[in-house]
Formats: sequence, structure tokens, C-alpha cells
Amino acid sequence: MKRNIFKLLAVAFVFFLMVGCGGSSEGDNTDTGDSGDTTADTGDTTEPADTGDTDEGKWEAKYKKADGHAEKVSKDVVKANNDLGMKLFSSLASEEAGKNMMISPLSISIAMAMVTNGASGENLDEMKDVLGFGSMDLPAVNEQFRELIASLVSADKDLVLEIANSIWLDDAIADEIKEEFIAVLEDSYDAELFEADFGDDATVELINSWVAEKTHGKIVKIIDGIGPESVMHLINAVYFKAAWSVAFNKDATFTREFILADGTKTDADYMGFFSNEKNNGITYGNYVISDQNVAGVRIPYGRDAFAFYAYVANPDYDTPEDEVIGVDEIIGKIAEKGLEWYLSFAKHIDYTIRLPKFKFEYNTSLKEVFESLGLEKLFGSGGMSAAAPSLYVSGITHKTYIDVNEEGTEAAAVTDIDVGDTGDEGPNRFQGFYGKRPFFFFIRDERNGTILFMGKVERPEYEE
Repeated sequence: MKRNIFKLLAVAFVFFLMVGCGGSSEGDNTDTGDSGDTTADTGDTTEPADTGDTDEGKWEAKYKKADGHAEKVSKDVVKANNDLGMKLFSSLASEEAGKNMMISPLSISIAMAMVTNGASGENLDEMKDVLGFGSMDLPAVNEQFRELIASLVSADKDLVLEIANSIWLDDAIADEIKEEFIAVLEDSYDAELFEADFGDDATVELINSWVAEKTHGKIVKIIDGIGPESVMHLINAVYFKAAWSVAFNKDATFTREFILADGTKTDADYMGFFSNEKNNGITYGNYVISDQNVAGVRIPYGRDAFAFYAYVANPDYDTPEDEVIGVDEIIGKIAEKGLEWYLSFAKHIDYTIRLPKFKFEYNTSLKEVFESLGLEKLFGSGGMSAAAPSLYVSGITHKTYIDVNEEGTEAAAVTDIDVGDTGDEGPNRFQGFYGKRPFFFFIRDERNGTILFMGKVERPEYEE
């Protein structure tokens, strides 16, 4: 196996030089060109035929290629990934009352799919059951993720979506890892392979530098150290930056009260489209959850291949505040019925939108919640025996970042899997979407339904 340690040292040097010179991506305009070397190479290297001499013609060819991959992604795999995301999020949200939080079902699913290639026998069956892959064999699962990743490359000129995967091996045991395991991750997930001394603190810095580079500095640390039994880290990173199809007017942003879960109030900065403006593809829906009205909004990005969704309680005027349905109950009901059921009720209506700006980071461990879903053997000795006889997963760390403002959205996520070795409202109801209470949101690929990110905003805060 080839060492990439010198490559990583160069990457770390360039990244920190960039940050030191003010080169962080925060505040930059969305890159409307090809996203470059940091986008995952899915093995499909043939350039699309140029459909014309114009930039628009070239992008149409790229869209055709990306959309072709999107059509090949099985609805069963999309459903499995989204259902897993909702189960994880619902479980985490119930324990994070009053706290802003977000996960990336896409990042988690890719990382766990990579890990699945290290399982065998009953452990493999258990993983496929929990992850929702059913009777699909591993080559089919890997091919589906290859198509999924390829579908996200050059999907929209007004959107940057970059996916990166890596395998970090302790050089003391690198030769013991089965070459077949490494080969499938390199081939289907374009995973970079790095061998390093896990006993050297410099390796921690190299891993974190890789994460910082792949998320454009939005997530700068995924691990604090490397444990004595740790011999491998499997890492996925996702970076997303997109412009709204129609930007919010910054001059129209206003400050008004936001009602917290406990009934107390704080101020929030609201962006808005109003009913007398052209809303260009923005869709609304009213839903009944636990006998209360819930308003939903869909706001598209770029060419409308991706969109932001949000759901908030929209109670009758005379409903006491302490009886208004909470965001965690909304999340639980959506997880129970499934997102697609609620999405089927959406329709275009020229209603008012008032969405608070927000920005936050979130960090959590997923090991316990996966165990609660029935995934146990992976965390025991030999849980990754298909990669090496005594390997097991000792921890799963997930970190996310999101910034939603008048121009669009910037988000990032990293999933690290630590592998160890045992060796003004109307008289009755506001007509439209008014995010004045804690709300649930997600970002969705509209072509096949893949959920990239999902979260909840309990307290919308924004610092420029």
C-alpha cells in the first residue's frame, strides 16, 4: 500500500497558509464553475460531449451526465438512506431538547456503506438490516453508492457539492488489512489511502487537516487524539454551498420576536418573500400533525435540482402557547410516517415566507443510537472481520456546520468511524410559512429524493 504521508503534509501546509492569508471560503460567493480536484472522482472520467460553444451549452452537457447517474440510483437505496437518517435524527432530537442540531444522512450513509464492506456473516446481515439494504448484495450496494456520488458531481452551476472519502491506517498493521477491502473502497467510493504512525501526535493533525481542507475550513477538527486500540479511521466529508434560485432582498430582512420551546421570547432576523412578489418555484403545504396545523415551505436552489424544506407549527390564533405542538413531536411524526408522505401534500400557493437567518455547528456520537437501532455485532470483537480478523468499530463521530442567509446556504459534514483492534398574522392563522417557533428543516436532491442534511432550529442566531 502506497504511503501518502508527504502528500498530506503538503496539503496541511497549503491549507494553513491559505487560512493565514485570509483564504477561508466564508463570505465568498458561490463558485459557479467546476468544483475542481476536491470533488469525488467516481471513476467516470469520460468528458461529456460539448453541446455548444457557450458556457450554458457545456453546463447542459454536465447536467445531462449528472442526471443520468441520478436516474440509476435505486429508489430503495434512497429510501433506506433517508429512513435511516430520520430514525437517527428523531432519536438524537429527543435527547437534544432546546438545542440547534443537524446531521447529514448522506455523509452517514456513505461512511456506513464503506464500513459494511468490512463485515461478514451474521454481522453483515445485521448491518444490511439496520441500514435498510435488505437482500442487496455488497457489489450492488457499492455500485449504487458509486452512482449516487456521481450524480452529485456538477449537478448545478450555482451549487458546489463536494464529497471526499479517506482510509487512514496505522502503518504498524497496514500489511494485515485485506487488499480486497481497500480496493473496493478506492474503486466505488474513490477513498484516498493514507498510512501513518498512529502513535505520533502529528497523525492527529494530518487527519484534522484533511477534514479542514475537504470542508473548506468549516469543520477543522474531527478527532482530539488516537486511542491505543485504534488502527483505522474511515472518514467521509461533504461540503455544500448553493445560491437560492431567487435571493432574498437583504434590505427587506427585519427583526421580530421568536418564541422558544419554553414559551419565552427572543429576537431573530427574518428573511422574507411576500405574497405580492414572484416566488419562482417556492412551494407551500399545510399539514395536520397531532390534530394541529403545521406549515411547510420549499425553497429551491439554482436550477431547482436541490431544495431547502422547513416545517413549523402554525396554530390557530386562540391556541394557548403551552399547547402548541413542539418541533420534536413534528420530527417524531414525520419519522413515523416518512418524509415522502408529507411531501405528497405540497402545492404551490403565493403565500408569505418569513424564515429566520441562522448559523450553527453540531457535534455528536452515533455509536449509542446505532446500538439502539439493533446494530451490535459491528461494535464487538471481529465486527469488521472481512477487513481483518480482530477489527471492530469503537466509535462513530459526526460533525456538521450550516449557514442560511439571504443569498443561499453553506453546509458541511464529516463522519469519522474509528476502527479498533482487540489485538403580522391574520385573525385565525398566519397564511404562509412563518418560522417564529422552533422548526425542522432538510436539504433534498429533488431528482431522486436523497436527503443531504436535516436539522432543527430551536434558537435562530446569526453572527456576520
